[in-house]
Amino acid sequence: MNSNSAPAIPISNTARCSSWARWFTVLSDSPIANSSGLNYTQVARSEQSDQNLWCAYEADSEPPSSASRDHCAVVIGGTLYNRQALDDQICDSTIVIEDNLADLVLSGYLRWGRDFFARLRGPFALVIWDLTHKVLLAVRDPLGSHPLFFAEAPGKVFVSPGIDLLVKQPHVSRELNRMAMADLLMQRPIAWQDTFFKAVQRIPPGHVTSFERNTVRTRRYWDPAPDGEVNWTQREEIEKFDEVFDRAVDRCLSFGPSGVFLSGGLDSVSVAAAAIDLCRQQSRPSPLALSLVFPHPETNEEKIQTSVAAQLGLPQVIKPFLEATGENGLVRPALAMNRDLPWPLLNVWLPAYTGLAREGKLRGCEAIVTGSGGDEWLGVGPFLAADLVRAFDFYGLYRLWRGMRLSYTISGFALARNLIWKYGAKPLLVPPTHRLVKRLAPWALRLRRRAARPDWEAPKWIPDPTLRRELKERAEQANGNESDQDSYYVRAGREALDHSMLSWEQEELFEIYRRMGLRVLHPFWDADLVDLLFRIPPFELNRGDRSKGLVRDSLARRFPDLGFERQRKVLAVNFYRDMIQQDAPTVWQEMGGAKALKDVGMVEEKGFDQYLGTRLNHPRDAKAAHEVLTVLNLETWTRTQLA
Repeated sequence: MNSNSAPAIPISNTARCSSWARWFTVLSDSPIANSSGLNYTQVARSEQSDQNLWCAYEADSEPPSSASRDHCAVVIGGTLYNRQALDDQICDSTIVIEDNLADLVLSGYLRWGRDFFARLRGPFALVIWDLTHKVLLAVRDPLGSHPLFFAEAPGKVFVSPGIDLLVKQPHVSRELNRMAMADLLMQRPIAWQDTFFKAVQRIPPGHVTSFERNTVRTRRYWDPAPDGEVNWTQREEIEKFDEVFDRAVDRCLSFGPSGVFLSGGLDSVSVAAAAIDLCRQQSRPSPLALSLVFPHPETNEEKIQTSVAAQLGLPQVIKPFLEATGENGLVRPALAMNRDLPWPLLNVWLPAYTGLAREGKLRGCEAIVTGSGGDEWLGVGPFLAADLVRAFDFYGLYRLWRGMRLSYTISGFALARNLIWKYGAKPLLVPPTHRLVKRLAPWALRLRRRAARPDWEAPKWIPDPTLRRELKERAEQANGNESDQDSYYVRAGREALDHSMLSWEQEELFEIYRRMGLRVLHPFWDADLVDLLFRIPPFELNRGDRSKGLVRDSLARRFPDLGFERQRKVLAVNFYRDMIQQDAPTVWQEMGGAKALKDVGMVEEKGFDQYLGTRLNHPRDAKAAHEVLTVLNLETWTRTQLA
C-alpha cells in the first residue's frame, strides 16, 4: 500500500470488535461529502485510479476495525470466535500481526485468498479492497447473524450493515421496492437479494459479493452441501454432537453476563442445560433464565419453565406475555416498531421478547442466548417424504409419519395426507406434468388459470400490469431451476440456508437488540454445528422415532419428571389468531384503510378491501390472521417511509 494509506485502527478488545458499530464503507473515485454526525477514516487510496476506500461511522459509536498493507485493505465489524486458532494458523516468522482483528483477517486473505473466508467463524461483516486484483469484496458470516447490504451510486459503492445509513447517502434512492412489497402481500418468499428499498441489496449469509470491472457477482463461500452433494456423517462423527453443541453455546456465552430465553421446549432447555454446565466448569456467573408465559392454555409452559430453572439452579425472571407487551396487546406494539425499522416488522412476537429482554438488561445481561434454529436443524423436514416415495420406501414413510405424529399436535389422518400427497407425491408429479402440458397442450394451462388462480399469478387487486408481469416472470424462472433428480430433503435444507425470511429475521433481531445494547445469539445457528447437523442422516436425527432425538434423550434423563421423552411441539397458532382477531379490526378502522399502499400503486381499493375484509372480521385460521397482520405492518411501515 502506498505511503498515504491510513494506519489500521486499534481497538481495545481484539477478539470482539463492536457488533453495535454504525458504519459503512465507500469506494469512491470522487471526494466524499462529510455528513454531520459521522466520522470518516481513509482506509486506503489507489494512485492509479484515484479511488479511495473510506470508512464512516457514527460519532457516538465505536468504529469497526480496519487495516491496510500490501495493496490490500480490510474493514470488519462483528466478532470472530476462532481468532486464536486463526492466529496459530497464520503466524510464522515472516508475518507479524498487529493487535487488530482486521489485520488478522488481512493476513489470512493475503495468505489464502478467497478460500480464507470459509475458515471464519462468528457473527461478522467484512469488506476487502484488493488493489492487486482490482476488486472490492463484501463478505457476510456463514449463517447471517451480522447484516450486510450494499448500494451503488455513480462512481461509488457503499457497503454497510445498516440500510438506513445507505439510503441517507447522496445519489442513493429511497424508492420503495414494490416487488418485495408485492411478494410480502402475496405471502411469497422475497428474492434473496431484495430489501424494501430498490437501491439497496442484501448480501446473503455465507456469501461474498464482488465488485469488479463494473460487474457485481455473488457466490456462496460456505456450504455444508456443495452442489447439493452431502457427505453424510458416520457414527463416530455423530457422537461428537455434544462436543460441537457445547462449543457453540460456549461461544455465545463469551460476551459477558448472559441470559437464556427459556421456554419449555427441547431447544431452549438444551441450551440452558449446556449453559449452566459450562458456566460452572469455567467459574462464570450462572446465566439468567428469562421466561415468557403465554396466557393461552395450549401454549402455557410455566410449569416446565420453572421446574427446569429450579433443577438447574438458574435465577429466573418470569414475565406474563401481556405484561411484557404492555397494555395494548400484541398488534399495536408490533405496529409501533415499524416506525424505526428499515423494513416492515417480520417477527410479531418481538414486542413481548424485547420487554422480557429489558428485564435481563436491567439485571446486568450483556447477551441473551436462545434456542432459535433448533426446529430447522435438529428436526427432520417433511420433504423427506418425496425422497421416500420416489424410492418406494414405504416403511421409511411410516417411520417419518410416526415420528411426526408423536412429536407434533396434529391428527394422524391430516399428517398422512400431507406426507403422502403435499410433501410426497405432489413434488414428484406436478413439476414434470406442468412442463409436459406446457409443451404439448398450453391451452390446458389457460383453462386452469380460468378455473383457479395459480400460486404465481398476482391477485387482481395488484393493479400495475408491469408489476404483475414481473412477478409472474420471476416466479416461473424460480420454478424452472429445480432438477427432478435432486434429493428433496437436501434441497429443502439448502433453501433454508438461502431463504430470505431467515436472513431477514436475523437482521431484524440484530437491529432491534443493538438499540437495546444487547447481543442475542443462537447456538443452533453456529456454522460448525449446522454443518454437522445438516449432514446427519434424517433417521439419526429422529432417534427413537421422535423428532430432535439428539437432545430429547439426554433431557429426559436429566429431567425425569418433566416428560421430555414424549413431549410434543407447542404451537401458539390459536393464541396468535385470537390476539389478532381481538385488535386488528379496530386498528384497521382507525387507520382508515390502505392509504399508503394505494398511494404507491400497490393495491386497488375495491378488490383489496374485499380481500382483507373476509380475513379481518373472521380469520378462519392463523394463516388468515397472519395475512391481516402482514397488511397492517406493511401499511404502517409504508406510511412512515412516505412521511
